[in-house]
Amino acid sequence: MTAAADAHAWTRVGSLSDFKGGRQLACRVGDLELLLLRVGSDVMVLHNYCTHLGKPLTGGRVMAGQITCPFHGACFDVNTGAAVSGPAVFPLHRFAARLEGDEIVADLSRRPLNPAAAFGNT
Repeated sequence: MTAAADAHAWTRVGSLSDFKGGRQLACRVGDLELLLLRVGSDVMVLHNYCTHLGKPLTGGRVMAGQITCPFHGACFDVNTGAAVSGPAVFPLHRFAARLEGDEIVADLSRRPLNPAAAFGNT
């Protein structure tokens, strides 16, 4: 793929070695709180806010392609961000991400308009 064909603005958000054996990694890049997930050989980059009440998803159970909010049990599909079960009804914001060797890069240019929009309180 040529640079002209790649419309994403890739930003380094972490590396595989940052996980230290775990499947989740919370980090901050600029004003964004992110949750990086390792699911098999895939890496997902999510906005680290449940769309129910804006609580962080860090520590939520990841199972069968879904993450469960540790506070109120809302469940999201990690591949699409779709809310699978309540109390959340709005999708989780998911960033395009890929591996470049050991480095995790994500396109952070497409993001919620404001923090309240990230968790449905607008």
